Amino acid sequence: MRSQPTRHPSPPLRAAIYGPAREIGRWQPTCTAWCDNRRYEMVSVIDETPDAARWSDLLHAMADGDIDIVVIASLADLPPGRSARVEIIGRRRPIRRRHGVRAVLYGPAESVTQWGRRGLMWADCAGLDVRDLVAETPDAGEWPGVVQRMAMGEIDVVAMESWGLLPPHRLPRIEVAGTSPPGLLRRRAAEWWRHQ
Repeated sequence: MRSQPTRHPSPPLRAAIYGPAREIGRWQPTCTAWCDNRRYEMVSVIDETPDAARWSDLLHAMADGDIDIVVIASLADLPPGRSARVEIIGRRRPIRRRHGVRAVLYGPAESVTQWGRRGLMWADCAGLDVRDLVAETPDAGEWPGVVQRMAMGEIDVVAMESWGLLPPHRLPRIEVAGTSPPGLLRRRAAEWWRHQ
């Protein structure tokens, strides 16, 4: 009788919890419960300073593969002036930036012409210096390179049409505790990625 191959469980995803130091009692218990519920290995709790000095360290940890997931309690807990960051291309005219803010436009490969053209017009109105268009593959193979470029300081902003264009299975990623499905996706967007 043939023996079955031994299956080794995949290692747990490593998570860091992130939020503002002055409100740690609000977000830390929520994010810890989120990690416990999903069986993430909690690597670090990062209580951010008002000048967002620790954001860069967190990006480097993600780019180096030390952290798979950053858990936050709400999008408002991400420092607004941080680089790098993900921005959504809105319907309204964007606010004009200071010169030299470097951007990457990101979206799915099958509609790159549509979102690329719209993103370039939006970036031009915003005064962003577009360095690249990244067309994502169904396995989210391009995302780690984008995070690496953010960590190295090569780009300041990743712009896309909606949060739903971030594939739910990408690593590293940011998850907002309490959202369902996990992460920054609406259910319809998660279904869209599942069928790619």
